[in-house]
Amino acid sequence: MLSLLCFAIGALLGWSASRGGYRIQRVWPVVLRSQILLTSATLSLFAAWRLTALSQLVGPLVLAGGLWVLYVAAVATRGERSTGEAALESWAVGPNSGFWAVPVATAFAGSGGAMIAVLANSANAVQNAVCVHLMRRDAPLRQRRSTSWVDQSPVLALAVGLLLHLQGRAPSSSKEVLALGGPLLAFSGAALFAGSVVHPHNLSVPKSDHALRRSVWLTALRVGYFMLIVVCTSSTPLAIVAAVSALSAPSFTPIQQAVLYGYRSGVVNVSVRWGWVLAPLGLGVAAGVRWA
Repeated sequence: MLSLLCFAIGALLGWSASRGGYRIQRVWPVVLRSQILLTSATLSLFAAWRLTALSQLVGPLVLAGGLWVLYVAAVATRGERSTGEAALESWAVGPNSGFWAVPVATAFAGSGGAMIAVLANSANAVQNAVCVHLMRRDAPLRQRRSTSWVDQSPVLALAVGLLLHLQGRAPSSSKEVLALGGPLLAFSGAALFAGSVVHPHNLSVPKSDHALRRSVWLTALRVGYFMLIVVCTSSTPLAIVAAVSALSAPSFTPIQQAVLYGYRSGVVNVSVRWGWVLAPLGLGVAAGVRWA
């Protein structure tokens, strides 16, 4: 309930901010990068630090493989698009592994589900880092070199967390950090997502049937991959995370990156609007797995 409340409040705040005019639009990239540091990077660090056995990484790594499948499919069929735009598209049709999967998994599977979801999101940081590099390289808007470390902070935080893990066990308070991270991600993610969806840059992108078809078949590929995990695994928390990844709310990050880097992507705009159709189904499947 707390996560849903945070989603609602965050979305309302983001929509209100989007009506703030040119001044808000001008500082929006700074707000986006601040959120990367305060939420995604922090959770990546603590999730890696709290590892107790390498076997805990198996499920999250299998989940993270879904993004690589989508990346290869999008790049292989990019046509005249740049590799950076194809990378953005693959992220757009992927699951919302942070702002959605973490709070939902926490709600349905407790700290066990939160651990798997956060570790999967952290494992995604490697693929995300590749996409960010390509998107920055091909970005229509020139990117300052000094912002690269902020954009790549989640994967840097993951490395730091692994190093801390080698030095010793994480403090017990880190469990609360992960538990509170779900609602926090729900709030910040919904706020920046809502503000970016109605940002003038994205509203100016024309609609096209090609973008709709491309989004649908790439999304179908995602659903197939993650539902296979639901069917094959014997772990209830892993099955729940896979279910909310297969039938996920749209990823919040790509619509923000479209503003940040200047991409005018029809696939991103289609995905953030129509992707919500699958979210209620994912909640239903997760509930069925939880109480089966």
